[in-house]
Amino acid sequence: MKRTILFFAIVSFFYQCCSQKKEPSSQPVLEKTNSELPNQKYFVGKWVNTETYYIIGNKKKLQPQSNCQQKSYWEFNEKNEILTQSKFTAKGKNCSEFISTNSGTVIFTDNNMQYFVDDVLYSVKIKVISDHKFMLITNDFIGGKEVKIEKIYEKNKGGYFNRSGFCFKKLSQPVYDFSIDKLPELK
Repeated sequence: MKRTILFFAIVSFFYQCCSQKKEPSSQPVLEKTNSELPNQKYFVGKWVNTETYYIIGNKKKLQPQSNCQQKSYWEFNEKNEILTQSKFTAKGKNCSEFISTNSGTVIFTDNNMQYFVDDVLYSVKIKVISDHKFMLITNDFIGGKEVKIEKIYEKNKGGYFNRSGFCFKKLSQPVYDFSIDKLPELK
């Protein structure tokens, strides 16, 4: 009789352990994206942040960029199969001076990119949009509200980017000025 009761107690114990619901993990779950990251040669070159969106709740707002932000870039290099990066921020009256960060290693895991900027480790979600465009996704708190930030980077192929994200080759002399400020008024 004791063996039967002991047997039922053990079976009941195993049944209880197996039927319990899994506790939610304290680790944040990454969203699954169907885009796989290309090899690190994809990133080698100069990249310009062409668009930055701030998302609060279901409102998405495009952040305007200053002239210096438009001329700043992020450079990736590969040496001995190790990917490194440095950020170059344009400063000064004509945004012609550049301040660079120390070169830091870049590591990719799943859909995350980890990189160092001046000995500080950053970890961001990355999504490849096309052969020459990717997006970094981060979360931050601004004004006490949680904000999702999406930064879109485009590969710079020897030119510069204007506000609309188009790439133009630098010319020795300007031909025409088509800036929006100087367009004639339409009646």
